Amino acid sequence: MQDDFNCYFFIADIHSLTTHPTPENLQSGVRQVLAEYLACGIDPEKSTIFIQSDVPEVSELYALLNMNAYLGELERTTSFKDKARQNPDNVNAGLLTYPVLMASDIIIHKAHFVPVGKDQEQNLEMARKFAKRFNRMYKCDIFPIPRPYTFGGAI
Repeated sequence: MQDDFNCYFFIADIHSLTTHPTPENLQSGVRQVLAEYLACGIDPEKSTIFIQSDVPEVSELYALLNMNAYLGELERTTSFKDKARQNPDNVNAGLLTYPVLMASDIIIHKAHFVPVGKDQEQNLEMARKFAKRFNRMYKCDIFPIPRPYTFGGAI
C-alpha cells in the first residue's frame, strides 16, 4: 500500500491498555511493534509511523464518539464477546469501546481505505457507522466514510 497511497501506520499503545500492561511492558511493546513494522518492510521514507498516544486528538475524538455510541451495538460486537469469554475477569470498558477507539484512529486521519483482517471487519463497519452518525447528527461532512482494503484493491 505504501507505494500507492499516503499511508499512516501507528503503534496502538492506547488499545493495549485494555490488558493492563506495566509501564515497562508498554514501552517494550512499542519498541517491539516498531521493529516488526520495519522488519516487514514498512519504509519510514514512504509512510508515516507514529505512536497512537502521541496524537492527543485521537483520545479527544474517542471521547466525543463514545457519547454517540450505543451500549447495545457495542455489546453485540464479536470482538467484545470473544474477549469477554476469553478473559471473564477482565471485562473492562476499554474492551467494550474498542470499536469506538478504532473508529477514532481511522476517521481522525480521514482514511479512505483501511487494511483489515477478517476479525476486524465488523469494527471497520462500526467506524463507518460512527462517521456517518457524526456527520448526520452535526449536519456536516467532516469525516469520509472509510472503506475496507484488500491487497487486490478497495472492496
